[in-house]
Amino acid sequence: MNTARSIALFTAVSAALAVGIGATALSAIGTGEETLRLHLGSDSSEFVYSNAGDPITQPIGPPKNCLITEEGPLASLDGSDRGPGLKDGSLGIKTGGSTGVPCARVDSTEFLEVGLEGVPNAVRASLDLELKGAVRADIVVSLGGATVDTFQVRAGSGIVPGEGVDGTSTVPYTATATAAQPVVNCRNASDSGPDSGPNDNCYVTIDPGAEFDAVTLRPLSGEVSLEGSWDFGNDPAFDTIFVLTGYSGELGCTPENGTATIEEGNVYGTFTRLENPSGSECVLKPYTLSVDVEAETLSFVPVDVDPPQLAAYKGTVGFAPRLSSNPVTNQLEYDQDDDGPLGFEFMPWCEGDPFATPDSPGSIDTGVIPAGDTWCIVSETTKVYSATQVRTLWDVVGIGDPKMQ
Repeated sequence: MNTARSIALFTAVSAALAVGIGATALSAIGTGEETLRLHLGSDSSEFVYSNAGDPITQPIGPPKNCLITEEGPLASLDGSDRGPGLKDGSLGIKTGGSTGVPCARVDSTEFLEVGLEGVPNAVRASLDLELKGAVRADIVVSLGGATVDTFQVRAGSGIVPGEGVDGTSTVPYTATATAAQPVVNCRNASDSGPDSGPNDNCYVTIDPGAEFDAVTLRPLSGEVSLEGSWDFGNDPAFDTIFVLTGYSGELGCTPENGTATIEEGNVYGTFTRLENPSGSECVLKPYTLSVDVEAETLSFVPVDVDPPQLAAYKGTVGFAPRLSSNPVTNQLEYDQDDDGPLGFEFMPWCEGDPFATPDSPGSIDTGVIPAGDTWCIVSETTKVYSATQVRTLWDVVGIGDPKMQ
């Protein structure tokens, strides 16, 4: 059977916010601008999430022969060759021996990527970049692996007169790239050698006008290091900073605080968090709920907290009305392994009533979900909009922290 509209549910359980995060839950939402900072100073090396409440920290452990590994829960680092390296407050790629500048630079054969993990998507970022030589470096922003936009920073003899937008002419050097003006000229027209303090740095702000969840540095010439205020005396104003979209709210386990609903264009969805299947005490979960009207897709992303909890949900989703004469039967698809479009499969029907004998009071019977799946369809309803249009609504239940699109 053909699929008229689909909803992909990525239902792998989120990683717990454990090591280095302490007792503060990510659900302590404040009212200010949400940010994720990368601080690489002589005082500490860490990612810090803040929403005007208590900050949450992901320490970056000491490098081993200059090689580092960061895989969340707030952010991850990736790169070519042997992977990311760290030396004296500079992130680069490990290509050589145990010490020295190869760990702290990215050259024209390499790339370095920062990915956002347990935080909302970013809307802009300010990057503390150290630039060496005749630099031309692409800054690629992406969402879910798909490129959103590409910017380019130039310095020294990499600058072409008459091309790009000039940044400031004195220290601290800054520049801003936008979707309309993606090329920026940083610092000045002379090539710079390494280790010149703030004189060879440029604080580059990128603003694509769209959400993204990863930034990749790809030099075309010269060398680049990603830093976070080391050359500015650990001043947090020069940390590498991601400004985030912010969460839609928090979900508890009561009717008063446990429901999220959205309807935009022809897309509708409502989700209610139920009591935990284990019967454990409910901890609030931040979530984002959004719709891509043009693509007619829905995104519902609860975020795990500390301590982590396997949650249960019920929901109803629906898409654009169809011609009543159309013989195509709508199907609901999801991708529980986060494999992307090639991993889509039909969501199965529940093997019984999920509310008849719940695992714990106020939750669901997880045994009705077919083996190998984490969500299932409870019922399907056809709603008549007019003499020629109908809409299919699905009632669903599931466990874990789903990602839907």
